[in-house]
Amino acid sequence: MEGFSTWHMLIKKELLQSYRNKTVLISAIVIWLLFIATTICTFLNYHVNNKQRQAANALFRQQWEHQQRNPHDAAHFGTYLFKPVHLLNVFDSGINDYTGNTYRVEAHIQHEISNSEAENSDTAMRFGNLSFALILQLFVPLFLLFITSNSITGEKEHGTLKMLLAQGLSSRKLIWAKVWANYLLIIVIILPIFIIMAIALLFSGDMDLLFCRFLWILLTCLVYYLLVALLGTIISAVSNQSGKALLSALCFWIFMSIIFPKLITGIANRSYPLMSRAVFSDLVEQGYRKGLNGKDPYAARGVRYINNLLKKYQVNRIEDLPFDIDGMTLQFNEDYRTMAFNHYFKEVENSFNQQQHFLSLSGIFDPFLSAKRLSMALAGSDFYHHEQFFKQAQAYRNDLIRKLNMQLAVHGKDVKGEYVVGPRYFGQLKDFSYQLPPLSRILQLEKIAIISLTGWILLLILLLQFIASRSLALNYAAV
Repeated sequence: MEGFSTWHMLIKKELLQSYRNKTVLISAIVIWLLFIATTICTFLNYHVNNKQRQAANALFRQQWEHQQRNPHDAAHFGTYLFKPVHLLNVFDSGINDYTGNTYRVEAHIQHEISNSEAENSDTAMRFGNLSFALILQLFVPLFLLFITSNSITGEKEHGTLKMLLAQGLSSRKLIWAKVWANYLLIIVIILPIFIIMAIALLFSGDMDLLFCRFLWILLTCLVYYLLVALLGTIISAVSNQSGKALLSALCFWIFMSIIFPKLITGIANRSYPLMSRAVFSDLVEQGYRKGLNGKDPYAARGVRYINNLLKKYQVNRIEDLPFDIDGMTLQFNEDYRTMAFNHYFKEVENSFNQQQHFLSLSGIFDPFLSAKRLSMALAGSDFYHHEQFFKQAQAYRNDLIRKLNMQLAVHGKDVKGEYVVGPRYFGQLKDFSYQLPPLSRILQLEKIAIISLTGWILLLILLLQFIASRSLALNYAAV
């Protein structure tokens, strides 16, 4: 009980001291003003974007259902698919602002995702958007490093350290009291924003789908802040002057949060370069026209396909086939174009995956990078979720085009003139529905980030315990 009372007294003293410190108070107020501004802007943008997507989906669905045309012409008319936005995307927009949110469904053409927010906003392109994740991952750790790096050096400079040690207080208790007091201070500052997010999730309709991800995001922030508190306290313990400690903490923050991520991203881009969009499109077109082996041209493939159909159905004329040959050949060419697209896209996908794996491994050396990647993954705004949307949209597109071509093939032969279908047929075609990957899959993919954060915590705890047990900087200052 006496030990607990001592801990309670020390932590209470640190919290009161932080409360009376005008610099700490002003910094906390600035952080909360940023939170308030971000909340207002972000939720307004979320409401507007969500409303625009719903209106666009309703418009395209109405246009689609009220068609009166040939099924293949309808495939050319196509439609648009939109990447859904949920509240966790609002928390951490990740790469969503730069990778696009719209997928065009059209016959004969495999589109990429386009229409990013950054394309339509010069501010977003230059500076990025202010988000909860930006504040929580950059500004709050900077504030935490600022107060922890001064926690022990301040005691040294004011002469109170000698007095505390002379009264029999162990250096270990003092160091850990500093850690937990500053850590609790940060929790008090950030907890209301997570409570607001939890309430927003409760009324969003996605509670069952997103709440576990939200809890993991909260846990990631808490673990990362503990890591920063440990780091700042270590810097303070081994420093003799507050100025040097603050400068060291600032250098750590700049390196971890800005320099190292930029450096590693540049190395990843150079080590695993991507082919340009023009080269990729040309390869797909040439693969379709000349064959993937370069010796199977478009016309020859078509003739061979028709001859195989005649042989299969044991007829001599195209007119004797039990289906409309136009629909079948259209789908055959569509399948081959899709095969050519997927063939060359594997090379692009492989480069992307190599880059992502390199960045994940790099997070072992930078806990900020691990925390950022884990946050993006849990929020559904990382490259993996972008890739999943593209694959699901492409699968929907391929299935829809196939249905339209086969409708023409099966029913077009028995109709004189052009075969036309109307709203009754188009209305029964299903809408696109994006399915979020399961949380277990996300955690498996980001296991390196989880191991990295856990490893850094354990390493810093051991280092802090070593400093406390040896009383390195403390005893030196107390002599």
